[in-house]
Amino acid sequence: MSKKILMLHGLAQTGPYFESKTKHFRTALEQLGYTLYYPTAPNRYPAADVPSDILDSVGAEPNSPEIVAWIENDDINHTYSLPDTSTKFLHDYIIENGPFDGVIGFSQGAGVTGYLSTDFNGLLDLTEEEQPPLKFITSFSGFRFLPDAYQAQYDNHPIKIPSLHVKGELDTVTEPWKIESLYNSCSEDSRTLMVHGGGNFVPNSRGFIKKYVNWLQTVTEQE
Repeated sequence: MSKKILMLHGLAQTGPYFESKTKHFRTALEQLGYTLYYPTAPNRYPAADVPSDILDSVGAEPNSPEIVAWIENDDINHTYSLPDTSTKFLHDYIIENGPFDGVIGFSQGAGVTGYLSTDFNGLLDLTEEEQPPLKFITSFSGFRFLPDAYQAQYDNHPIKIPSLHVKGELDTVTEPWKIESLYNSCSEDSRTLMVHGGGNFVPNSRGFIKKYVNWLQTVTEQE
């Protein structure tokens, strides 16, 4: 039976666009017997609401009239949340396409991956038959949710799933302290931090992919 990985894209991307940006990374995992699934977030916002320089920096899909996102911004109160539209969508997507061995997220998708990993089945209303415990998660430029409403969830449910947190030395979108905050939300014996020399993207270099594959094989062999 094919092993499956759920891939959660970043702000202003789509599943197919994220798939195109991770070609070599995806090929390496397919060679290990994994099938990668790239859903597109259900929420849409006018592209005019987001400054063009931000869209450029997050690797947004070019020339799109709307923004695709997992997270919903509250501009009045200067905060954000993970709306029910996203959690219901992911629940249904996992029922239809899963179960999954692991989840890999990029930027906003990595932030969502981290939060959900505090209690993946509970937050997505999934039984263990529908989704057995995840074997691993990977966060590329991911972050811990900042709003006060989410802090108790992280504090009371440290992430125990084997996790890899990847930060780019030139990343100006997700600052190092944000990545480290999610990293520090994980159990010490289950977390790994990896650094690459680029910015806010999933590295496709042969050297990085080799390191990633070695990590993945190590944590999955422990099962």
